Amino acid sequence: MKKIIALLSFVLALNISSVQAQNASISTSVDKTQVPLGQSLTLEINYSNSQPPQADLSELRQDFDVVGVLESTNINIINGQHNMEYVRKFRIIPKREGDLTIPAFTDKQGNKSAPIVIKVLPAGSTVASPSGAPNTKVPALAQNESNFSMRGRINNNNPYVQQEIIYTLSLMDSGGLQGREPVFELNNKDWVIRAIGTPEINPLVVKGKKMREITFKYAMFPQRSGKLTIPAARFEGYTLSRPQKRIDPFADLFGDDLSATLGFTFAEQNPVILRSKPIEVEVKPIPSANNGNWWLPAQDVMLADKWEPDTTEFKVGEAIHRTVYLKADGVLDNQLPELQFAPVNGIKQYPEKPATEMSADKGRVVSIMKISNVYIPSTAGKMTLPEMKVNWFDVNSQKMKTATLPAKEISVVGGATAAINEPVATAEPENVSAEPQVQPQKEDAASQQAPAPTPTTPDYLPIVLIAVGAFALGILLAVWLMRSKAPAHEHGLKHWHKQVIALAKNRDLRGLRDALLNWGAEKFDCGKLNNFTELKDLVKDKAFAEELDKLNALLYTENDVEWDAKEFCRIFEGIAAKTRKKGKNDKLLPDLY
Repeated sequence: MKKIIALLSFVLALNISSVQAQNASISTSVDKTQVPLGQSLTLEINYSNSQPPQADLSELRQDFDVVGVLESTNINIINGQHNMEYVRKFRIIPKREGDLTIPAFTDKQGNKSAPIVIKVLPAGSTVASPSGAPNTKVPALAQNESNFSMRGRINNNNPYVQQEIIYTLSLMDSGGLQGREPVFELNNKDWVIRAIGTPEINPLVVKGKKMREITFKYAMFPQRSGKLTIPAARFEGYTLSRPQKRIDPFADLFGDDLSATLGFTFAEQNPVILRSKPIEVEVKPIPSANNGNWWLPAQDVMLADKWEPDTTEFKVGEAIHRTVYLKADGVLDNQLPELQFAPVNGIKQYPEKPATEMSADKGRVVSIMKISNVYIPSTAGKMTLPEMKVNWFDVNSQKMKTATLPAKEISVVGGATAAINEPVATAEPENVSAEPQVQPQKEDAASQQAPAPTPTTPDYLPIVLIAVGAFALGILLAVWLMRSKAPAHEHGLKHWHKQVIALAKNRDLRGLRDALLNWGAEKFDCGKLNNFTELKDLVKDKAFAEELDKLNALLYTENDVEWDAKEFCRIFEGIAAKTRKKGKNDKLLPDLY
């Protein structure tokens, strides 16, 4: 019996294959032959009694984006005749305007479909509904009433190499367009592109129709001279529309579309892909007036510095902090030149790694470099710190200019800070630096030499002590509750707190320096700290500042300095307990104007 069933199945399969071989065909159709740029159409390939090959869309993708695929198979038997249909549907979006051709497709039997010509109109054009034109057999999709287009423009088509170009991308929409921020179709290293600010949305009225303009701004930097092409920007999104009315199985019962009656309407996503047109520019080379200097084409450049302490009189062995800022408008942070501190006889210098920051200001890129240097005078006398200068090219006047930080004359005196370099001198108040932060040490010493008389104890003192104790207990309880509810991101702060204590006890000064800076960055939520000067500015505590100065002396001098790790830990614990975290909007780099 099994052999008979298998034989009948084999004969039936041969019969079906024979009929299919005789009636095999392939055809293509679209739902519309005219479409505005950016909008989609549906392509259907129908394999009737033929075997479809593996889909090869390479030729189709040359002029169209394929954004959706649907496949189905139907087998019909009518009066003993077998008919099988294999259908592939593609949602496609044209890439450019003009007459585009959907290529012919071939099945495994060698049958070929006819090509179809699609007329692509400018974005935002109005197209009439299909009216039975050739090759428009696919049912039309829900019409999208939104008109949209996208174009880009630049403020300079003849820049110098690496000069900033402001590129404005405008996306026009009559409402409902959604999607991601546009991206540029880069395929080379000719351009560096940075977004400026956030998109702006402005309402407009165009030919009596309400529209909205979504504007994106970018800073573009050409990386070589000659003829270059600003690449097209690509936007991928969609609009929502009500789908075509479908058959409602409950219509006869309720006399209407039940889903609409109950309010169950589902929007249909219509994919949209828009491209701006490429823009040709002629990029000029570096002018000879630059004379081989670091090339810095900018709108404006300035130098500024900050001293700690802010004085022109220094002491031998005292660590002096200087932070230099370089600010340039219209350049990237990696275009800023490296700043050098010239050597000075009688002064040791310890420059730190520079930090950079890039932001948007008044519709253009602004970059700031900050570099700190520690000066430690080794001899007394009058000294001059040389000027610092940066050569740059003014793109407005097209002339070379120089930003200068003037030379500074300082006076170094000896003896006053010898205690910093002597192991036993730090315990003697009279030998410590005469800066304001050491005054509490002098007062403590004075109080030890002249003890005050013992006061009598008032009768109400026990009551006051009980009240103060209860108040302190309440504060401690509140602090404990706040710490127990700290968010998960505070774990990093606890880690660096423990590291500071452990490294201090082990006298690992290099590790302690890094741990303190990491602790400060977490505590004040400022991203990164580069030196103790920045940490002192944030903490603003004299005793803590003194400890940091001692650590600086230990790190940057060859002499031994007496340093009490236990005292440091005590001061640090007090600072860690009382210092509040800084707000997120506080800047690491100060305003330069």
